[in-house]
Amino acid sequence: MRTEKAAWIGSLLFAGLLMLALARPQGWGVGGGDSSGAPWGRSLVKRDLPAIKRDTLRVLVLPDPLSYDPASRTTAGLEWEILEGFAVHSGIPITAVPVSHPDSMLMMLQDGRGDVIAAQLAPEGHARRFIAFSIPYRSVVPIRCQLNSDPLVRATWKHKRKPGMVDTLFVSHWSPFLGLGDALDSNLRMTTLVVDSALPEELLVKAALGQRRSILISDATGTLEARRLPHLAFAPRMGRRVPLAFGLRRDSRKLKRALDEHLSTEERRGAIDELVDSYTNGQLTKGALRTLPDLELEGDSISPFDSLFRINADATGMEWHLFAAMAFKETRFDSSATSFAGADGLMQMMPATAAAMGVDATEGVAGHVRGATSYIADLDTLWGGSVPDREQRLKFALASYNAGPGHIKDAQRLAGRLGLDPKRWDGNVERAVLLLAKPAFFNLPEVRNGYCRGHETFWYVRDVIAAFGQYRRSMR
Repeated sequence: MRTEKAAWIGSLLFAGLLMLALARPQGWGVGGGDSSGAPWGRSLVKRDLPAIKRDTLRVLVLPDPLSYDPASRTTAGLEWEILEGFAVHSGIPITAVPVSHPDSMLMMLQDGRGDVIAAQLAPEGHARRFIAFSIPYRSVVPIRCQLNSDPLVRATWKHKRKPGMVDTLFVSHWSPFLGLGDALDSNLRMTTLVVDSALPEELLVKAALGQRRSILISDATGTLEARRLPHLAFAPRMGRRVPLAFGLRRDSRKLKRALDEHLSTEERRGAIDELVDSYTNGQLTKGALRTLPDLELEGDSISPFDSLFRINADATGMEWHLFAAMAFKETRFDSSATSFAGADGLMQMMPATAAAMGVDATEGVAGHVRGATSYIADLDTLWGGSVPDREQRLKFALASYNAGPGHIKDAQRLAGRLGLDPKRWDGNVERAVLLLAKPAFFNLPEVRNGYCRGHETFWYVRDVIAAFGQYRRSMR
């Protein structure tokens, strides 16, 4: 009897211990964590603000202009700059820890290789089960991005959508909207969301190259990129606003408290809002690419300099209307204009280029027109070997006049690397030149001349060609 009672008590004790074990969350240890049992579900180090102050604040970053954007001389990126401001205010050394694949970030955070994740995370997203979040520093809205309708590039997208066809929308597997079913509008029933393994920045480049017809991005990316990627359309709004925040270990309570205070204090909140605004370089665009408005001509002349354009054009074998179009685009026929880069005169030639063309400062407008026409003729010859088509070659020459032949040769080499046609400007090299504003591309070995404001060259070529066509038709 005593043996049975002992066995019964033993059974109750075992059952109680089993229930206690089942009730105890998995992943208990340093800092506690997620109950899924995932190795990245709990903190593996004791490292909070005091330890970080004695060492360095390690920020896990993804390559993206809105997270971390290592340029040739400076390091930028919206999230990085916000955290850099926090570190400076707190007197903490800070370093970026670039991560090649976002799936590694949670583990690197939990084992102490990083202290903060800066990757445009949504606190309500997939990582919420594993880590803590700061208060939001901004919010974003999902929008559609796709190639603009472009009359110069007839085959912008070879697969035209047919009536009734399901719309396919690609989204990065690291998008803040992924997994948030209610973030997207419920009326998108004809849209199939396809997860792409590319990072958000990489997916945007695919769209810029015409490799993805339509992608889902944030309005923050749209307003940042609308100016430097003018061949893309960023619209319309496709869902609700989603907050973004920084990821931290759950046991980094002092770090979270300090970061939250930095993000919420009224004075610093204003500075952060100004910083967010500074990453808005363009506006949302809709419809086809803009075209140059009709140019009004007075009488039978284009400008007071028509005779100079005619005389110098005869020496090059080119049409004089081209040089009138260049002067209109450069200065609106203002011979006293000077640019921030140092170019001056009617044709906005750089002093070194003018000197190379034999232009004397005392020659005035006549010298500038002669030098510009000679330079364009030389550039046309320069591209003669690699661009056989005369119409396309003219566009390479104009692009070189605007950005310098070195940048355009970089764009041509980059176009070849990206699978574009290096002998065709329209829809090919003009897309590559736009990417020369991005560190991921202007730091490539074949890009020998570094950063280029490619969107200015993109519009320069299009506007000059448009004005050239209008002048030629009007002056027949």
